[in-house]
Amino acid sequence: MESTGKKDTEVQENNSGAGSKKERTLIFACSGLSNTGKLTMQAATTLAFRSPGLYRAAAAPKGTEVAEDALAGNFRLLALNGCSDRCATKKLGEAGLKADCTLMVTELGIEKTRPDDVKPGDIENIVRAIRGL
Repeated sequence: MESTGKKDTEVQENNSGAGSKKERTLIFACSGLSNTGKLTMQAATTLAFRSPGLYRAAAAPKGTEVAEDALAGNFRLLALNGCSDRCATKKLGEAGLKADCTLMVTELGIEKTRPDDVKPGDIENIVRAIRGL
């Protein structure tokens, strides 16, 4: 896991300037072609389905407009990368955006392999890691 220099759980400023923790998270997922890339979007959509008031999922290849909208709506922005290529983080950077926190699937002990090597247990491990941020 990587942080942007702030504690991931610290109180952050909302759009009105008052200090309050951002409780909703936009998960900006890599969605690459390897198993780890696929797992990012599957974990993001799993959380968005289970807790729609707390999580929203967005696929990095689709663009950053949803990330910009989420920031305006006071969402915390999580860049969920599949591997050290950091595609989600790079896509945000290209748009001049920076995630509040990042998570890399391979740092959770999930090896990057072929696209069809997606296991339900891996999705749950990623979901737990995201909830822990």
